[in-house]
Amino acid sequence: MSLRRVLSLLCLAASAAALVGCGGDTLSFDPVASAATKTATSQSARVAFTATMNIDGVGGMAFSGSGVFDGRSHSGALNMRFQLPADAQAQLGAAEPTMQMIMDGRSGLVMYMRSPLFARVAGDRWIKVDLAKLANKQGVDLNALMNANQADPSQTLGMLKASADAHPIGYDHIRGVFTTHYKLEIDLARLAKQNTSLRKMVDTIRQVTGTTSYPAEAWIDDAGRVRRMKIDMSFNSPAGGALTMSMTEDLYAFGTKVDIHAPAASKVLDVSQAG
Repeated sequence: MSLRRVLSLLCLAASAAALVGCGGDTLSFDPVASAATKTATSQSARVAFTATMNIDGVGGMAFSGSGVFDGRSHSGALNMRFQLPADAQAQLGAAEPTMQMIMDGRSGLVMYMRSPLFARVAGDRWIKVDLAKLANKQGVDLNALMNANQADPSQTLGMLKASADAHPIGYDHIRGVFTTHYKLEIDLARLAKQNTSLRKMVDTIRQVTGTTSYPAEAWIDDAGRVRRMKIDMSFNSPAGGALTMSMTEDLYAFGTKVDIHAPAASKVLDVSQAG
């Protein structure tokens, strides 16, 4: 596996963490959908997540991280660590790869990434990727896909808003807080409701993969806020290749003070134009 492909995998994982779902409104009285809507109005929160991903022909990888998000500026910052397939890890040496990320959502969504893995290309500079600019090149309105009321730019809460068949299965304490544990399905048709850009994307997923929903779980506290969510996703191509991902994300310390700034231009390498 080439170093270029290894770095591509890391960027894929990072993008999954930042854009694992896209916001969609729902009028459902579903308890999970209602909790996701309420949680999204929080001005800020800390987040911690773990995820596993498997790609046919490449192998399994995992990543984890923690950070903070600001709902007012729709921005966030994450520190991430990766565990890669054995052959990819061998090319990078013994140390597990790490990455710092800043998501600037004040206008569209701009991602900044810095990692020792990028030293050959960027030195100690941040790599900048303007996702809105790249989406526009593909004829996709990224702003239409993003819910401006989200407190979390990862948009995971937006997926829970498309909850279907949510039902309680027990009770758990999450970081010391009592919660009700729900199982549900993420309904892709509901996710795309009244959103033309997202509907086109969902239609493509359904045509290519035959998938209409994804299984998920949510833990909701007595204040009606989501404290933990788990989403399982899979994509199967007609050629037989498949990508599966399972992500668990905790939200806590609601209302925490946040101070996030984009890196100075002199410390940035903009690769948005490079495709």
